[in-house]
Amino acid sequence: MAQDVSDSMLDGNAAGGRLRDFFAFEITQAQIECETCGCIAAVGTLALYGGVMGAVLRCPHCDGIVMRAVHTEHGRWLEMRGARYLRFASPE
Repeated sequence: MAQDVSDSMLDGNAAGGRLRDFFAFEITQAQIECETCGCIAAVGTLALYGGVMGAVLRCPHCDGIVMRAVHTEHGRWLEMRGARYLRFASPE
């Protein structure tokens, strides 16, 4: 009998350790792909437009918004709608 997919489903808390591994790396070295033009570049090469509350990071090729990071009294927000993916290199 085939296993029901719902038998292996857990809530997002089960991914906590795996996600923590992603956010422990040096972010500026990670490769990010721009959703607008497909440019692949290190996060550290994105153009930063920032202020007191946060930052808007734009593609160095097309100037499209790739990432927004905001820190408010209600929390920290990271929006990456303009990115296809964020890739961290495997540790050597």
